[in-house]
Amino acid sequence: MILTKDRRDCVGMNLHLHERGGSFEVFNRVVFLLNDVHPRHMRFIDAFIERHPKLACDKIIGDGTRPRGISAMQNRCIEKYPGCFYAKTDEDVFVPHGWARMMLEAYEAHRDRDDLALITPLLPNNAYGLHVLLTRFYPELLEEHRSRFGCDPSIDPTGLTWRSPSVGEWASRQFLNLAEANARQQTRMGAERFHYFSNYFSIGCIGYDYRHWQQMGGIPWNDEPGWCKWIEDNRKTNVLDCRQIALHYTFFVQQEWLDRSSLIEDLRATNLPDTVTLADRLHLHRAARITRQVPGILKRRWAAVSARGR
Repeated sequence: MILTKDRRDCVGMNLHLHERGGSFEVFNRVVFLLNDVHPRHMRFIDAFIERHPKLACDKIIGDGTRPRGISAMQNRCIEKYPGCFYAKTDEDVFVPHGWARMMLEAYEAHRDRDDLALITPLLPNNAYGLHVLLTRFYPELLEEHRSRFGCDPSIDPTGLTWRSPSVGEWASRQFLNLAEANARQQTRMGAERFHYFSNYFSIGCIGYDYRHWQQMGGIPWNDEPGWCKWIEDNRKTNVLDCRQIALHYTFFVQQEWLDRSSLIEDLRATNLPDTVTLADRLHLHRAARITRQVPGILKRRWAAVSARGR
């Protein structure tokens, strides 16, 4: 499943990396979860499907609500294709070469566990993912985190890692080159191929099976919070695949700030250099993103000035 709404820049990179990394050779079908997308974005997805006639694709249309609509799309997908192993990425998740194969391998190694919940890669821009990366594998980056941000990375799901675009950008840039980051991780992980936990975790890049979905009684209406609470309440176990690092560009609380940065362009230039356009090199897309933010910024500043004047 690929959840997408409006970020053609992100989903384009997402699809390129899936295709070049062998994802479409592993899974039987690609299902686009389209949460009330704009017609222009729908045409973008349809064009991708048309260019890949040998790839079995489907589309599930959402009502635009969040989180209820997102949960409903996933539930409809599973009802339509029961009895499977499901892997889902958000449109702004960028996966390494071999991601799908490793997700399936991690699942096969643990499928007989009665307490199995989610399969996840290491995600730097994620509270629990960054905590594990820095405390277990990259002590030099742990020291840099302490120096830059005055603290250790917290596993609090709404803590500094989630709230702060500065942390998000810094964490992503440490692993910006997916090929190099994953090659380095192979040398750092040692014998710890998998890490087991029940803490709250971002569900932007996960794998799970039909049995897990049945036990939950379907994905909860509130999606990530309800899903993670169910795992904690029922003492289920998530499997963190320490063999692989994927990148999640941004959470919505960070998006405006990160969109003013060059991070998305740098991610493309580093991992998909042959897809870089002249507009990317001239940072025209970045300028357009900033321009789109101006009305909202002015509105918020005017409201703040008005509030102080009362």
